[in-house]
Amino acid sequence: MTAADTSFTTPLPTGVTEQAVIQTLQNHDTYIKTTCPNLVSQTHICGTPGPEQPCVYSITDKRPLGQTTFKMTLKNVAQGVEAVIEGRAPTGSLTVHSKWRVADGKLHETVGIESNLVTKVLVKGNVEKSHPNFHHVFFAFATAAGNQFPAALPPPPPPFAVN
Repeated sequence: MTAADTSFTTPLPTGVTEQAVIQTLQNHDTYIKTTCPNLVSQTHICGTPGPEQPCVYSITDKRPLGQTTFKMTLKNVAQGVEAVIEGRAPTGSLTVHSKWRVADGKLHETVGIESNLVTKVLVKGNVEKSHPNFHHVFFAFATAAGNQFPAALPPPPPPFAVN
């Protein structure tokens, strides 16, 4: 990923440990459910979650005019997780690179978007609206008793089309 198109840093809430947030980020099921709030289905294609081991998933999301399916690759790293989303929008191909790191009592995220200008502007706007909220969902999960996915999730962000 080249220079970030956007980035976010959120302080960890009081009582939430860095290790708990890292474990939450590295739980692929939780990561997918959090970052794909309109999830219809997910299918594991290949890989085994582990340090520096890429795992590939096929994700189907609900959109205002139907559904879209895209590929998501997740790789656990020492301080968090890296994600790559590859799909197609009506305006062309789209690749989104996200790096999530926990350090110094904060959750840091950088996002790079590869696409044509129109798609990039739309996706960046969606990321800037939704991702800060995702940080808080990850924190809620990190504090949830029994490692249960939080019962109440924040409302999903406005959709963008990816095919």
